[in-house]
Amino acid sequence: MSETMFALLVEDSPTQALLTLAELEKVPNVKVDHAVSLASALEFIQRKRYHVIFLDLTLPDSVGDETVRRFCGAAPELAVVVLTNHDDDQQALMALEHGAQDYLLKAKIDAESLSRSFRYAIHRKRAEILVREARDAALEANRQLERRMRQIDCMYGVSRILESPELPLQVALEQVVAKAPSAWLRPETICVRLSCLPGLLPSGIVQTPGFVETAYRLEAQVFAGSRPAGRIEICWTETPPAEGDEAFSTSERELVRELARRIGLALERACVQKELVQLATTDFLTDACNRRHFMQSTAAEIQRAGRYGRPMSLLMIDLDHFKRINDERGHAAGDEALKAFVVMARDLLRDQDIIGRMGGEEFAIALPETALNPALVVAERLRIRLAGLQVPVGGGEPITLSASFGVAECKVGAGEGLEACLGRADAALYRAKAMGRNRVEPAE
Repeated sequence: MSETMFALLVEDSPTQALLTLAELEKVPNVKVDHAVSLASALEFIQRKRYHVIFLDLTLPDSVGDETVRRFCGAAPELAVVVLTNHDDDQQALMALEHGAQDYLLKAKIDAESLSRSFRYAIHRKRAEILVREARDAALEANRQLERRMRQIDCMYGVSRILESPELPLQVALEQVVAKAPSAWLRPETICVRLSCLPGLLPSGIVQTPGFVETAYRLEAQVFAGSRPAGRIEICWTETPPAEGDEAFSTSERELVRELARRIGLALERACVQKELVQLATTDFLTDACNRRHFMQSTAAEIQRAGRYGRPMSLLMIDLDHFKRINDERGHAAGDEALKAFVVMARDLLRDQDIIGRMGGEEFAIALPETALNPALVVAERLRIRLAGLQVPVGGGEPITLSASFGVAECKVGAGEGLEACLGRADAALYRAKAMGRNRVEPAE
């Protein structure tokens, strides 16, 4: 040993301390301090860096292997040589198990044995530290591998869920949120919440049961294409080992961003699909059902009414003198009138009622669970409301409207289909127009 090394002797017996210090002074390049209790020894190591601690097992404030356990617990990085009067293999083994590196009998202490033990304790401590670091590195590598495998498995499952054509979007996202905690080593400590902008999800928010918003969190914005669509939040319900973002690893932060990206793609696909369905089923001007979609939806309702023996009625409607509006006020004014009629009708109708634009100024309304007389009441309410409607157009006078109605109850018990029922309602409509317009006529 060429560099100066520092040792601390912890010995409460003055006589034994003098003997041991005298022998330690013979060891080259070693300087020694002396403490008389465990408490004072712990104070010494706070003020100075020591290479080896020579520790007596019988001290005023600690006795036996408890002394080793307490000291090594307080200073696990220091090499410790136990000094004792007892030649006890069991006690020596216990001292080594509690963290000491060597064990010397006081009766056999001399400069040579102290020097040899000094060097041995340092080398053994360094070896123990290297072994511990290697073990910790291996454990961390295993944890990282397990974490990565969990993340890969989670993202594979998320992709399968989001790409499943059978699952409605709401159900798919509920399953994704439920699966997301499995990407963490301790899923029970992770809770997840997905918040979407209005209109994207029926519920708006999907979260794991008992979601708790904590300070230890990660979040990422969700975009459907270039449009903000919401955000996903990951909260750690237990106090993590570090503050803020450092509570989560880099791969975990990347995982949350990837979850947000994949959810955003699913929302974008759903939006595109919704727009395509809207284009395929909706009249572009009035937002009522187009003729094809109205016919399909109403045919299904008639089949359901026939299957369960429930009433079903249809209204055929024609806006009176509509050509005059186009000729006198222009087609833009006519468009506003058509849109105003649909808005007014939807305000009076139920959610299950179906309104469709059949062409031009002609509309049809399907009324499930409605017999003829209640259907006539609905038609009359629509007629009265429309007659009192004032449709603002540009800077000119508001447009007033009226309409003629034909009403038919479908003969579902006799197997009457959609075309036949519409034909009877249409005949009633033409009769209403022939009788002066702005009136309701039942089908024969």
